[in-house]
Amino acid sequence: MLCPHCASMHTKIHGYRRNTDNDLMQRHLCRKCNHTFTIPYETQVQDSDTEESVRVKSGGLLTFEYNGKIRIHGLTDVHVGANEHDHEKLKEAIRVIKKDKFARWFGNGDLIECIPPNYHIPQRGQSMSPDDQYEEFIKLFRPIADKCLFVRGGNHDYLRSVRVLDFDISRGIANALQVPYYELPGYTSIVTSGRTWNLVSGHGTSGAKNGDLELDRLAAVYSDGDVFFLGHNHQLYTKPIDSIAIHNNEETLHRRWYIRGGSFLRYADYARYSMYQIVRTGWVTMEFDEDRIECWVN
Repeated sequence: MLCPHCASMHTKIHGYRRNTDNDLMQRHLCRKCNHTFTIPYETQVQDSDTEESVRVKSGGLLTFEYNGKIRIHGLTDVHVGANEHDHEKLKEAIRVIKKDKFARWFGNGDLIECIPPNYHIPQRGQSMSPDDQYEEFIKLFRPIADKCLFVRGGNHDYLRSVRVLDFDISRGIANALQVPYYELPGYTSIVTSGRTWNLVSGHGTSGAKNGDLELDRLAAVYSDGDVFFLGHNHQLYTKPIDSIAIHNNEETLHRRWYIRGGSFLRYADYARYSMYQIVRTGWVTMEFDEDRIECWVN
């Protein structure tokens, strides 16, 4: 790719972002002059389940730029197809996102229940096959696919499908919706009126009762984050973390946010069997503005 600043061909792909019209753009970095530039990310097939999504690999970065505030809904542990799936709560989330012009969303793993054939697991049931779960998820979310920042896999969709079927069904969901696919935890930059905020997200792996412990680990690895978001354990809370920083030679209060993103799975038999903490269904909204971030539970 030719650099428009110095005409060098020594450039590389340097992430992706969406512009103010919500079009997906590919960012390039010139190795010679260190300038960055963006070009439209071209899709060759419209409305096709075989279209390849943008695959954000380890160390990759997505950047989304907006002229003003933006509300991002983190939808994690959706579990479409599970016997205890809270379909009404999910429909509420989709309605909220669809009618709000400032709304965006991302799918944070365990999007479907996904119990493959001959996969033995106690105290767990599903109301439809993994194939039907996949189709149902696409049907539910296609009307708001244009507002999706990215999706990633979890232990239900990604790990189970890869281990048993040698196929990443969560990446298949990203391809069907034609949205970026995050393979691992990482940064997403949210730019509002020129101010850059860093959202750090991952599915999560720990079922520990103290959800902050895994968030502490995430914050230690990705230290430039402003918001740290994990799912997996179905806990639902937002927690401001305040510290004192130095800005222009003066002390100032610096606020970061810890978030466990909840789920759309009611209290299941496996949770009763293991006497897990009872948590309600729901999701978290993060509002990014020029001078602040606010987060709340729905």
